[in-house]
Amino acid sequence: MSRVTDALTAALAILECPLCREALERVDGGVRCEARHHFDIAKQGYASLRGGGSAATGDTVPMVEARERVQATGAHDAIAAAIAAAAPESARWLVDLGGGTGWHAARVLDARPALHGLVLDASVPALRRAARAHPRLAAVASDVWKGIPVADASVDVALRVFAPGGGERGAAELERILAPGARVVIVVPEADHHRELVEPLGLLRVPAGKAEEAAASIPGARHEATTAVTRTVRVSRAEALDLVMMGPNAFHRDRDEIAAALDEWIEPIAVTIAVSVVVLTVD
Repeated sequence: MSRVTDALTAALAILECPLCREALERVDGGVRCEARHHFDIAKQGYASLRGGGSAATGDTVPMVEARERVQATGAHDAIAAAIAAAAPESARWLVDLGGGTGWHAARVLDARPALHGLVLDASVPALRRAARAHPRLAAVASDVWKGIPVADASVDVALRVFAPGGGERGAAELERILAPGARVVIVVPEADHHRELVEPLGLLRVPAGKAEEAAASIPGARHEATTAVTRTVRVSRAEALDLVMMGPNAFHRDRDEIAAALDEWIEPIAVTIAVSVVVLTVD
């Protein structure tokens, strides 16, 4: 059995059927619940637990590749370190909601050797990477804003990094899966995030107050702390393009148009990284 399927088999301890909420077991080619709802395991090692006819597809291949290149530069290392520091030493299970390629979750698992993790995301290109991101990290295709296929009170650490919250329903689902004493770590951009790129290139603006909104997003949780992670990175034009196209701007702007605009800029380009890492605790 490969490390990929080992991690997925371990995750069956907390995963549940998205249709009937029964426990799941491994069967040939997939997983199945007692009601005989069957879900495939892809050859890349991630399971597909899409319930309710969700059509969500998540990030595209170019977006995922751009994000990987940005993370490889070290631009987000300070963010990853702040997330890992918030995970309790005693935690057993981590779930990363909208966790993409599993990069952030893997960094937390490196820092907490007793922790096991699960990435939930809608993006197939991201999940193919997440399934191999860490020996103790499983990957599952799921539209978490329709429902989280995880058992009640089974999660000790939940991550939501640059991912939407899903409104009241998303908050209620998240609260349902959290064990007593669990921590929720939410990373949101601040208004100054990428400010050197936003105005000149006409990109999506980050509204003020997102950290305060995150701190109040789960009614049953207590706000533990908010850590500001701010730094300036110096990037090439190609790296600046990746910073733009790794996120939501990729759905609204043409890559070639942004690249053409950046061709006029002088390298290196100073870009502000400004995010808040919000930590909540469930009593």
